[in-house]
Amino acid sequence: MHTKFSVLLTSIFFFGACDTNEEGTIRVTAYGESFIENGIPASNADDAWEITFQLFEVTIEDIAVAGTSIPVSSAIDLSVSSSGEGHELGSASVSAGDYTNASFTITRIAVDGTATKDGDTKTFSWVFHQPTRYTECETTTTVRETNLATFQITVHADHLFYDSLVSEDPKILFQALADADTNADDAITQSELTATGIGAYDPGNEDDVRDLWGWLVAQSQTLGHVNEEGHCRAAPVN
Repeated sequence: MHTKFSVLLTSIFFFGACDTNEEGTIRVTAYGESFIENGIPASNADDAWEITFQLFEVTIEDIAVAGTSIPVSSAIDLSVSSSGEGHELGSASVSAGDYTNASFTITRIAVDGTATKDGDTKTFSWVFHQPTRYTECETTTTVRETNLATFQITVHADHLFYDSLVSEDPKILFQALADADTNADDAITQSELTATGIGAYDPGNEDDVRDLWGWLVAQSQTLGHVNEEGHCRAAPVN
């Protein structure tokens, strides 16, 4: 009996220590995938415009993952090559486990780019200041002892050029934006977009989206995802 009792105590102590002491490291990255780092090829656009980015700077704040806040010191230019790894925003040591309670806010997006088709070239330089909070993200981050787990905030640049705010199979189009260059100086400005209606674009129930600048602002609030294709609930921060 003494031997069995000793074994039982030893087992309780061992498993209790594992439950309370196991820790791993979680790192948070931001990644724009190939569409930002290398551009959107003409073959991926439904109207054959090729789009490249010289700047795609995002400011991300209020990151919370694995019950821990991850501070970010500065904006990240996602157009800079990361060799597929994404750009690290921060890291933290957390208890081992599976975590689903991730959230973050994208407060600003600055985009400089060039679009080309059939010898025509259009440039654009746009800044979106509408903060968007992403919560209820569809992903699980698994942290194990001594392992490095990654939570990736994925930014989908192609959403800016979608022709619908509600379709599950939108087209990637640039022609309407190119046509907004009414002074034909090959630079598509915010003022030109504000003066141009959305045409055949589908705003769904967003009745207040009536011009192309408002359209881009609305689409800019859909860019945030997690771990590539994981969706989040997105809501503007007022």
